[in-house]
Amino acid sequence: MSDLKVRWEMMTPAELDEAIARLPLAIVPAGSLEWHGPHMTCGSDFIRGDVICTTVAERLGGGVVLPATWVAAPGFCNWRGTISFTPALVKQVALELYRELEKCGFEWIFVHLAHAGQMQREAWEGAARQYVDQGFAKILVKHGPDGPFEADQGGGHAGPNEAAELMASFASAVHLDRYDPEDTLLPKYPGCDPWLYSRGLSPAARESVFRFMAREHYEWDADLAQKVMPETARALFDEVCDRLTDELRAWIAETEAE
Repeated sequence: MSDLKVRWEMMTPAELDEAIARLPLAIVPAGSLEWHGPHMTCGSDFIRGDVICTTVAERLGGGVVLPATWVAAPGFCNWRGTISFTPALVKQVALELYRELEKCGFEWIFVHLAHAGQMQREAWEGAARQYVDQGFAKILVKHGPDGPFEADQGGGHAGPNEAAELMASFASAVHLDRYDPEDTLLPKYPGCDPWLYSRGLSPAARESVFRFMAREHYEWDADLAQKVMPETARALFDEVCDRLTDELRAWIAETEAE
């Protein structure tokens, strides 16, 4: 852990001003509270997003990491442990956050979509496109680094990669002893209306909400518990953080040259 202060909530106003003067980059971990199976906690997205963003800022040598947000656009709205918000609300939160960050003196804003999916992207990226006409800050919204990973263990929601990132971030949030690939039945809240959760979405994203909420079973990786080990988890985590750090450096340099 670096001695460099990068977390907003741990800074005084004077320290915040110093950090912004050093590198006016705001880093926003955008997560969720949602079902991640029996083996991962409901806060998996914002927990690992928070640690990834903090590590990236430390490796970058600056920037300010905001407290992770769990105000997320729909995905698995009626799956147990999930709180979802309408995309219009998430977009409005993003718009106002971009405005406030520019007010504080940030020139670059990076939103790390630890909770991704088309619905979340439409909210955060849509707000970024709209903000271009209102402000001057540069905004980058991404789920993670580009391209395949050497340490890739397999994708999918609550799959090996997410479990590995979470293990490297906060090991006690992963419970591999509770993982059962044969237990595919989804625990759900009754009576949830997909029309409510899909307001303001594109037709394709709306269809995804309906499809997710109608699902009854989840297909698991049979060998997830064997794949996800501390060593492999750390290798994936480091690769993700290193590559995000490099991409942010390149993005800042590119926008400075414009």
